[in-house]
Amino acid sequence: MNEPIEPAFKTNPNKDYLRRGYDKPIIRGWYSAAGRHLDYLGLPGPDMLDIVEWQEFLHRFTAIERRENEQHLLFLRANVKDVEHRLHSLYGEFDKILLTGRDRYDHTPRWPYDLVNLDYFGGLIYQDLARPKALNKLIQNQDEYKRSFLLIITNDLRDGDFVGEKFSFFDELGRRLVRDSGKEETILKAIDRFKASSTPDAARQTVYTNVLLRDCGESAHFRVKCRPAIVYAGTGGTKMVHYVTEFHHSPRGYRAVSEQSLIQIVNLGYRELRDGQLVESDAIPRIN
Repeated sequence: MNEPIEPAFKTNPNKDYLRRGYDKPIIRGWYSAAGRHLDYLGLPGPDMLDIVEWQEFLHRFTAIERRENEQHLLFLRANVKDVEHRLHSLYGEFDKILLTGRDRYDHTPRWPYDLVNLDYFGGLIYQDLARPKALNKLIQNQDEYKRSFLLIITNDLRDGDFVGEKFSFFDELGRRLVRDSGKEETILKAIDRFKASSTPDAARQTVYTNVLLRDCGESAHFRVKCRPAIVYAGTGGTKMVHYVTEFHHSPRGYRAVSEQSLIQIVNLGYRELRDGQLVESDAIPRIN
């Protein structure tokens, strides 16, 4: 019996807006700056809505699907849209493919890529931290080819952080910010507010993810440009969070230095998508 496709992978008006109205102009700019069509790696789902929407900017695409029936639907969709000749399909869990370098049939990604789109089912943080580790491996692989890239991540706000990963992260972040800025009282008050139960977990998650991407990128010789995350209601009312991040490769040698400071990354916060409008959240602790 074929397994059903999870609701998180079905589109809705909010996701359609992000795909067309938010992501597409950024991808168009990346395409124009590159001066060529972009190589894509991602989790597009069997309907391939992202690939179809952005195909004018794409060269070849590697799509990862977890189930046999999803791969079958993927190829049917690619055939209908006349893009099957540009499609390279991998089968398995994205995190495992990144960490091992191969899918369940021993096929490998075709590195490097210009656009990586990860539309996750589930959250970013679980007890084994497999997804943060896989993201770090992705960034390291791109560094091997000295290829700048655009990374889009969408994941469920609910996660499996049962061991306090985010709270440990904020303790360390506070020490880093105090060391860098010297504003001990201001920093520690902000960290306490981030850890408070009254602060939405979206505020913690968005800072955690943007700092993670910046740190992994800089360690792998990328200057990283983060944007405010976008929180929206997905299919069935599931709360989702969406990131679009630029990784600009620097000559190897010393660790790269991004233009955004750590305090600026923290202060990016997040916006909420409501009725087709992006609204700044007022629930984010700020560091002045």
